[in-house]
Amino acid sequence: MVQAVANEQAGGLSYEELWAEHERLRAENQDLWQAWAEAEELSEAKQREVAASGSAMGLSLTQVVTVFAIVLPWGAVPSRATVGRWVQQAAVQAGRILEVLDRACQARVLALCLDEIFFHREPILMGIEPDSLVWVAGQRSPDRSGESWRQVIEHGPCLEHVIADGGTGLERGVKLANEARSALAQESESVSPVAITMGLDVFHTQRELEQALRGVEKRAERQLEAASQTDAKVAQAKRRGRDTRGMAGAAGRAWRKAEALFDEAVQAHKAVEQIQSALSWFDARGAL
Repeated sequence: MVQAVANEQAGGLSYEELWAEHERLRAENQDLWQAWAEAEELSEAKQREVAASGSAMGLSLTQVVTVFAIVLPWGAVPSRATVGRWVQQAAVQAGRILEVLDRACQARVLALCLDEIFFHREPILMGIEPDSLVWVAGQRSPDRSGESWRQVIEHGPCLEHVIADGGTGLERGVKLANEARSALAQESESVSPVAITMGLDVFHTQRELEQALRGVEKRAERQLEAASQTDAKVAQAKRRGRDTRGMAGAAGRAWRKAEALFDEAVQAHKAVEQIQSALSWFDARGAL
């Protein structure tokens, strides 16, 4: 009792304040235990979801297993083979869904930019919708023949226009797709379908313009550098008291060549600006 009175008079926390702090900490402790009891375990279904999402984001199977090893007890970490099966099963399931979504999207495509890219010399036939820039086709193929391109084009039942680089395989693919449409219309005695038209893309023209311009600029830069080096050699020879008449003539020729290449680069810039202003009249579909 004497100690309690002394503590009260010493100016410390009162009994009421200490009791209130005790009750607050007790309630916080109960909330933490409740949260721990209600915490969701990383079930197998959730692990499958993590594995599929991680693989879709580019993680390897080993990296996915490493992530599981961080959040799961060692004995509960799935093996690499198990994770691989989960990812494969998720891919099959997603493929079924994508087939439905592909059909729904392909029916809305009216124009398509077609070209091929290569992985280890294997062609991938690509298709991009030009207005939205949505990737709507990416088909592995043994070749770039007309038959292969026809299979890609026929995925667009409402396709009206193709933009391409003028390759013979692509042109034949469009022709075969049009013939198939006409034959189908005759068999069903329906209205003749709209023929797929084809135009050259602007992208390849612009890229070739840039490549040609860079080539002219590099030639001018190399010649300017060579002329500067020749001047430096002339100056060095003069400091050493040597006869520089032959070297000075070479330097003059180098500078005249550099000036000619520089003028050519300026003219090329003007030509590119004129061509680009003309191409600006064409939209993403290659039409005026």
